[in-house]
Amino acid sequence: MSETSVTVTVVSNAGVYYVGSAISHEGSDLLCVVPAEVYVPKTGIEVTLNVTVKFKHAQPCPCSDWQILTENPKNVEVIDETETELKDPYTAFKQYVVKVLGNGTLDVVFKYGSECPYGSEERVTIKFYVGTPTNEVLSNASAQTQLPELNTTEKIVEGVVQEVNVDGRYFVIDGTTFAVRGKWIGPNGEEYTWREMLSLIKVGEKVKVRAVYEDGEWKAVEIVINGEIFTKG
Repeated sequence: MSETSVTVTVVSNAGVYYVGSAISHEGSDLLCVVPAEVYVPKTGIEVTLNVTVKFKHAQPCPCSDWQILTENPKNVEVIDETETELKDPYTAFKQYVVKVLGNGTLDVVFKYGSECPYGSEERVTIKFYVGTPTNEVLSNASAQTQLPELNTTEKIVEGVVQEVNVDGRYFVIDGTTFAVRGKWIGPNGEEYTWREMLSLIKVGEKVKVRAVYEDGEWKAVEIVINGEIFTKG
């Protein structure tokens, strides 16, 4: 689990302190929940959690049965939630209303889609307190940290293969070079090395490729050959 405090503090008129943001970025996508900590003056007060997921790959994707959910409530009760909304192809947003029953915690979880090769889950634990934050907490909340940027450049190309270069670890369609790296998973769960993957791609045959732009090149993440889907592991 990866959590980073992006220190943003909001004080409401009711004396509720919202402190920080909790972030998880174990896989390709990023989960961010605001706030990371909540301080309420008494039990029974309802507070709102804002949940954002930043996707590396545009939605909908082949593994689009992903979920945002909560787990392991301790001294809190989730009393309402909004429908998950896609703000754009790379951003999902959801809100939870939580009643604070005492000092407690709540896990907010993003579950990757079934068989997604880019991760299994992102998880953060939100903390709830009855009382007021210490001066140290408020002092630390004055320094802000930037959220990491995700590469969201992606394209899908279908065409005839013009070149396959094993030494350079790439193939070419319509004049665009697509790099093939790392391990690949076949349609039946079998594993391929990048070299074995390239050996399946033949000059003159039509293939479909989904790629992301990283480190100055287009990197293949999904290749369809004769209707069979191969996904980067």
